[in-house]
Amino acid sequence: MKKAITILLILFTLSSCNSTKKVMDSWLGDTKQNLILKWGPPARVASDGGSGEILIYSRQVYMPQYRVNFYDYKMFYANSQGKIYSWLTKRENIPPTQIDLNVYRRY
Repeated sequence: MKKAITILLILFTLSSCNSTKKVMDSWLGDTKQNLILKWGPPARVASDGGSGEILIYSRQVYMPQYRVNFYDYKMFYANSQGKIYSWLTKRENIPPTQIDLNVYRRY
């Protein structure tokens, strides 16, 4: 059962990688203000370890047929001028209020 779930998640991830990369790349160089205007407020904001921030967006996904619950994260890194300089996507079983963001710091 776990093997089937893993294969399903891998296939799902591979099929969405190219479009996700294009969307995420399109924000590089843009401002966090524009991101918030378009996507709404992030679930969390944290330090990037330097003078910038990480804006964390999350979406809870539940697959009832497999009884699997996880969170899709999209993290945008903005410098001190508010320009987005990097991004990261993750899939975790941990809700946004409990995720350890120290792991995702850039500095």
